[in-house]
Amino acid sequence: MPDQKHPDSVDAGTGNADYVAALSGLAAVESGLASVRERLTALAAVRPSRPAEPVMPGGIAEVIHGEAEQQHVIEQLQREARKEVLTFVRPPYVAAAGNVVQKERLAAGVEYRSLYETTALVYPGAADMPGFVEPGELARAAPSVPMKLMIVDAERALLPLSGGRDRSVVSSAGLLLLHPSVLVDALLELFEDRWLRGTPLRMPSLGETDEDPEFPGSPELDEQLLSLLMSGLPDKAIASQLGISLRTLQRRIRSLMESTGTANRTQLAWFVAQQRLT
Repeated sequence: MPDQKHPDSVDAGTGNADYVAALSGLAAVESGLASVRERLTALAAVRPSRPAEPVMPGGIAEVIHGEAEQQHVIEQLQREARKEVLTFVRPPYVAAAGNVVQKERLAAGVEYRSLYETTALVYPGAADMPGFVEPGELARAAPSVPMKLMIVDAERALLPLSGGRDRSVVSSAGLLLLHPSVLVDALLELFEDRWLRGTPLRMPSLGETDEDPEFPGSPELDEQLLSLLMSGLPDKAIASQLGISLRTLQRRIRSLMESTGTANRTQLAWFVAQQRLT
């Protein structure tokens, strides 16, 4: 089900019947998708022998079995993208090396918008993921995302049949590849809703980190720090992403609170949010 609305948006939405109706419709879409996933999982369990086979009338969808085949489909969809790749990102991952195709597709002019669950930002090796270090990706973070998901050119979508967190379980259950249909439209609407509520991320590029614990900070570093802080990451993970010591991070946060006249991190986050809105 969708997350509760952010408190800052309550006043704006009060009495707006269209907005309430839209949220109700989105909830119904998510519920319907959950039912479809359960049905497709049952069908896949009955016929697991083929690597890819239609499971819905008219070839609307197919199930991809086997890690090698799944990795191939993930890469092939991106290579066929003409305009945009949208993703919900959270562990586990099919490939330990991460998304190896993203760099070349960014260079080819394909736009990437990725909403990272907080767990993805503290996952081992997260700092080396191409999406964090390659210029061009538009990245946001959220405490949670409803599923792993990839949507290519608003036409095709790829998601796991299992919503679990165990890599072997997710891989064995298979990936669901959706072709142009109302299901892809619904997933696109879900993505855009969650994207709007995500916290923009500014990740340092390779060579921009600093290991000196006395690093005094800079506007660029402060922007990255505040972005990660607002995403809900713990201090240790933020320090790791920025390449600074935990002590330096905590000292810089205290300095930012003093310069903004805020008494705690909640007030600092509120201050930053207000500045970005004005």
